[in-house]
Amino acid sequence: MAENRLPTVLVVDDEEVVRFTIQKKLSRMGFNVISFEKGEDVLYYLKSDSGPADLLITDIKLRKMDGIELLRKVNSLENPVPVLIVSGHGNVEDVISALRYGASDFIRKPFDINDLASSVKSILKRKQETKTDSLGQYKVYVKEKLIVPNEPDLINSLCYNLTKDLSDAGLFNYTTSENIALSLKEAISNAMFHGNYEIDSSLRESGGMKEFNEEIEKRKNVLPFKNRVLKITYEFTPEYVYYEIEDEGPGFDYNSLPDPRDPDNFFKNCGRGLLIIRIHMDEVSWNEKGNAIKLKKYKVSRG
Repeated sequence: MAENRLPTVLVVDDEEVVRFTIQKKLSRMGFNVISFEKGEDVLYYLKSDSGPADLLITDIKLRKMDGIELLRKVNSLENPVPVLIVSGHGNVEDVISALRYGASDFIRKPFDINDLASSVKSILKRKQETKTDSLGQYKVYVKEKLIVPNEPDLINSLCYNLTKDLSDAGLFNYTTSENIALSLKEAISNAMFHGNYEIDSSLRESGGMKEFNEEIEKRKNVLPFKNRVLKITYEFTPEYVYYEIEDEGPGFDYNSLPDPRDPDNFFKNCGRGLLIIRIHMDEVSWNEKGNAIKLKKYKVSRG
């Protein structure tokens, strides 16, 4: 994104009130917002290089070209942009397809505009991480262990630095690398918030993001939470990439996790993160205590 330019967000929805609501909120946050009624129109905008674009928000259910087809076409462009999918309750298979095709995130419709704004900021922050000259093309094998303070502001930077060489090294294409970064974001967030801070995911459902964030701030300076750290192991080989994220919380019974594909659980915060991880990673497991998640992605998918 060019310096001194407002981030540009493209919005596609065939409901005028939805376009207006999103445009009003994001404009107040300092974004340049351009809205479209049809997927064909935004695709023409992107193909013709009509102007800048940093993020696309699209509903799945559009009148002609639906959001899934639009997502596939956008990701086939020479310079694809991240795509945030908006989906109505019950469109479980559609959202799963969108994630497989490289959507950066999804939001349930009808949505809380503040949740959507939070997702937009998170996606753009990942996209805007400062890139340095990568040595990824020269890397053959790397194994590192990081000890990271329990600081939410570090999450996007961690995800970027743990995935920035995957594409250059020829292990994965850009879209797959972004999907791995999204999976890491969910795993690291779970380890910080639910593991180290021991905040139940139900609080986000009942109290919304405001109460959830307030609870994080309360626990940041309280023992035993404030001294806890994350231990992240990262292994990069010509055949696969492996991550292990361990928190210092009490752990949990991973066998009791609800099925995220169940429509009753799908759009809940406690289910969406696990679904994203399972869709994008080839192997997902936990240690016996339940305080460390292990993720592996092979160069050629085995599944």
